Amino acid sequence: MSTTKKGKAPTHQQRTRPSRKRLLTIAVILVTVIAIGSVVSFVFLQPAQVSFSLNAAIIDQLSMEFPDYAFVEKTTTILRTYGFNVSCYNQTLDVEFFRELAKLNFGIILLRAHSALRNDSSAVDLFTTEPFSTSTHVEDQNDDLVVKGTLNYTGTPRDYFAITSKFIENLEGTFPKSIVIAMGCWGLKEGLESTLPSAFLKKGATAYLGWTDMVDYSHTDVETEKLLGNLLVFNTTLDDAVDHVARDTSSGSRMRYYPSHAGGLRMSDLMAEAKALTASMSQLIGLSHCRGFISSVVNCFLWSTRIGMGQAVPSSVSVVSKRPWLAGCGEHHP
Repeated sequence: MSTTKKGKAPTHQQRTRPSRKRLLTIAVILVTVIAIGSVVSFVFLQPAQVSFSLNAAIIDQLSMEFPDYAFVEKTTTILRTYGFNVSCYNQTLDVEFFRELAKLNFGIILLRAHSALRNDSSAVDLFTTEPFSTSTHVEDQNDDLVVKGTLNYTGTPRDYFAITSKFIENLEGTFPKSIVIAMGCWGLKEGLESTLPSAFLKKGATAYLGWTDMVDYSHTDVETEKLLGNLLVFNTTLDDAVDHVARDTSSGSRMRYYPSHAGGLRMSDLMAEAKALTASMSQLIGLSHCRGFISSVVNCFLWSTRIGMGQAVPSSVSVVSKRPWLAGCGEHHP
């Protein structure tokens, strides 16, 4: 009978001691997971910021009766020259169009539209192009969001829906530190600052400009173009730009701004803020790309760990490169 000498049985400590390679892999994975958490929290958990927008709107409700293509072209050129994306609206300016206005992220809004003083002089309302009917927008009528507005400058009265300050206050969205220029009659009548002007400010606008009385459309076109030139081309303060706007010679109407403390505002300051936010967002997008890179690194190490431990890579995973993590990065380096 032959016997074989049994080797010394391994101790419990020897059986459970991890290899250096596995420790290194675990350490790398932990560090990577922490890095991913930091990137995710930085990119996605930042507090929401409301900043001025380099988008501008020309809402040309007067275009069907009093078109002024030269005004639209010149103001569009000025705005685009100074970095604004310009949208011009002159079709179907109905109640639903205005209901979406605060969602469109406009920094400058030119309201080339009719507005009218109520019979009791209690408020000024902004006209749409939608003919008035008691059978449509019934809930809005009951809630005083829209009212009947009558145009009678041709001798034939025509009724349209007009939106109220309460309508503006109840819009979804915000006006991102916007400059709102109401080009119609009584846009900023003295004593009625708590109506349309305050409504736009409550929704985020920085300043509201308008006329104190009736104004001729040709006069408001010329002076609004001059106003934009002073604000953008010559970078004057809001107070100085408005001060250079001429009165309407027939009515004596003058342009004002609200609130009074906005007089020292310069467009260059708002535009610099918008550009700074754009640069910040670009950095966040870069971090988001890095997040994809780090995620790829984690997958790579997980695969390498499985392979090192003798486990098969899942069939759903295709390893097509010796350096698969490069696919998750914004730039590819050979």
